[in-house]
Amino acid sequence: MTKQKSTAGAPVNLKAKNALHTFRVTIRDEVHFYKLVAWLNTNVGKGEDKWTFEGKVLKFLKQGKTVSPLVYIFKEGFDESSSMYLTLL
Repeated sequence: MTKQKSTAGAPVNLKAKNALHTFRVTIRDEVHFYKLVAWLNTNVGKGEDKWTFEGKVLKFLKQGKTVSPLVYIFKEGFDESSSMYLTLL
């Protein structure tokens, strides 16, 4: 997570600050994770400047845990209704 000190001294989450769209997705396993990544790459675009997950998702999935990270989308023109489809995948 990219954090930067604000003038008040409290950390600021730059991903959340710069994201145009933010929503939470529950990921069941590695196969589900890779399907979400493929969907995001196809519909939003490849690269960390277009979208990213919160935290180390794959690390927790390999431990057999279910993860519910935030998805940050930085691309302008992303249809918010698509995020609903993404949560249903």
